[in-house]
Amino acid sequence: MKQWMRGGFLFYVASVLLVLEYMLLWFLDNPAGIEELRYAGWIIFAVGIVLIFLPRFVFRSKGKVKKEKDWTETTVLVDTGIYSVVRHPLYLGWLLMYLAIILWNRHWLTIIVGVSGMTCVYLISRQEDQRLVEKFGDDYKRYVLSVPRMNLLVGVIRLLRRRKRE
Repeated sequence: MKQWMRGGFLFYVASVLLVLEYMLLWFLDNPAGIEELRYAGWIIFAVGIVLIFLPRFVFRSKGKVKKEKDWTETTVLVDTGIYSVVRHPLYLGWLLMYLAIILWNRHWLTIIVGVSGMTCVYLISRQEDQRLVEKFGDDYKRYVLSVPRMNLLVGVIRLLRRRKRE
């Protein structure tokens, strides 16, 4: 099984909830409200898309993935590029997809489905941290101490502080 799917049940629940979330956009009326939230949703959506696809390129170039293997099957700990800012950019991007939809359609059902999906993605990222500690050991434990799981702002601040010290 592909490593990124090892979240098992939670992975499938989060996937179904994201599809449901998109479907709700079409079937529920968007309540009148703040138009700026829709624009913010588009910005968050764009950032999310970048974060979802960027790991594929970073892992292929920095993770020493064998040609015949899946892009997630790295043989070394990748802690450069986006991975020097957040440990799980793909999951952060996925989480931002839910947030964007919530901002586009602020219906109570969309919010409930979105928050449920976001919770699943967060739990998947925690499982992934456990798996990576098993795979990379103390190196990953040190990495966890210096790079936040999915907090982009804290990650940028920590990266700037590390660079300033070097």
